[in-house]
Amino acid sequence: MDESLKNIYVILHNVHSASKTIETAQVVFGLGFSNFGVSKAEGSAAQAGVPDANRLAMKMKCNFMVLPDLKDVLEVLNIEHPLMITSPVLVKERLDFELLSKQVKSGERVAIILSGSNNSFSRKEMDLGECRSLEARVDIGPSGTAAIILYSLSSKQH
Repeated sequence: MDESLKNIYVILHNVHSASKTIETAQVVFGLGFSNFGVSKAEGSAAQAGVPDANRLAMKMKCNFMVLPDLKDVLEVLNIEHPLMITSPVLVKERLDFELLSKQVKSGERVAIILSGSNNSFSRKEMDLGECRSLEARVDIGPSGTAAIILYSLSSKQH
């Protein structure tokens, strides 16, 4: 894997579903990215999803972290410009894949933060970072969103 891709951190925030947690971990690790984390895991995500994602990370020799909230993620990982990927229904600005690729190539630490909730991010959470969405008619969920973004980044690095 390209060294610059090691500075990408995919964070699944506010997740209640074990399956969303596992599916997103499989996409991140399966596409060759080594940093995945969960913030504000609750319910079955905390009870079953987090342990299963951790097991997968250990098997694949990848990094997995669990933090209480988004502010902790930004502080611990020292992220200056978090990228919040939200529903295309909520924001007009679309993700600029070329710009994201340039940020990654520059060596900047990039946090791609995906909402694990059907309600996306709160207004307070959205104020923590740059909000963008994919070019889609509706929100396609965290694993689908991660797959598109990470595949695009990995193909641009070659």
